[in-house]
Amino acid sequence: MIDREAVQQIRADLGALQPPVLSLYVEVDPTRPENERRAWVLRARNAVKALAVPAEVEQVVLAALEAEIAPEARTLALFAAAPATERKSATVAVTKVPLHITLPLIDITNGKVEARWGEPYIAPLIYALDQYERTAVVWLRGEGWRFFEVFLGEIVEHTDVFRSVEADLWQQVTEFDPRRLRDDLRAQAMGNRDRFARRMENIAARYLQRLAELTERALDHFRIRRLVLLGREEATKQFADLLPRSVRQMVIAHVADLPHPDASPAHVLAKVLPALEQVEQSHEQALLEQVTRQPGVWGIDPTLNALQEGRLSVLIAPWQLDAQVWMASNGLLAGSREQIATLVPDGEAQPVALRDVLVDACAAFATRLEFVSGPAQDHLSRDFGGLAGLLRW
Repeated sequence: MIDREAVQQIRADLGALQPPVLSLYVEVDPTRPENERRAWVLRARNAVKALAVPAEVEQVVLAALEAEIAPEARTLALFAAAPATERKSATVAVTKVPLHITLPLIDITNGKVEARWGEPYIAPLIYALDQYERTAVVWLRGEGWRFFEVFLGEIVEHTDVFRSVEADLWQQVTEFDPRRLRDDLRAQAMGNRDRFARRMENIAARYLQRLAELTERALDHFRIRRLVLLGREEATKQFADLLPRSVRQMVIAHVADLPHPDASPAHVLAKVLPALEQVEQSHEQALLEQVTRQPGVWGIDPTLNALQEGRLSVLIAPWQLDAQVWMASNGLLAGSREQIATLVPDGEAQPVALRDVLVDACAAFATRLEFVSGPAQDHLSRDFGGLAGLLRW
């Protein structure tokens, strides 16, 4: 999984790129018929060749495309910078990032490959690294528990790393053996079922309380702000009640138990992904409902005007952003030539793809950029003119 250190390294590698740079995004999802037998490699090769990049860059990139990638990957982002002229012996610098998700801000009309030569086009990848949230999954099993981290469509299980979080508490939790305790208590109860049941309930409650404390510390340690509880419904609800209020508010979903307690992380991911997708869809629809209630602004020109006046806290854009806008020489944006002429009467303007400039425009005005997909994208396009925003005031 791409951990925080890997994110920092990717950002450092991308920040060091000096133009001209080959920026390549390829959809590589092996479950799609058009990608059978790695057909995406041929499409990517053709896209690179069409750019007429220097031979040494083309050779390195084509070799990188032939290399194996994880079968779970959905998108391949690749960047290659030509050696600086003053360092003729230097090799071509290549940054290759396979992702288990799709990305916004990419033109998928050209055979699901986007290739550019010139200024590095890193906005889609940086957006994913910065805006996607990490999620913790606590699996409450009948005979123990497991802790996972999900990010960018990947999952990793954390085990004895909790020794560094809270060593004593970790030891208490890991030494809890419900089967042994059940046998010991049954012998002590001497056939008194009520006494046995009460003692088991008390022990289970103490165990869950310790686990709740450990979970709070673990979330803080990993700087995770979203939590999914996996297990039997009564167990996850009881556990949620034991969490501190601040942690309880991080719980975004309760997911039904898996049949096998030793299921692999991949099976855990497959189980929780539908719940995560539903959470995202609900969040996206809630954003549009909030635009209606506030009321916010919608339509390309009203939204861009509010953005450039510094009045937007959130800008909502479609995942597939195909709109073209006009940019003046001073950087101002408008949805039409007539509108840009009113903003900059004496200036020159040129058409640009909105997806090429929107990330920087939002960053310049400290506005959070949210992309919506699926039903919310259809709603945004049909009822809000393709672009909308929430106002600061």
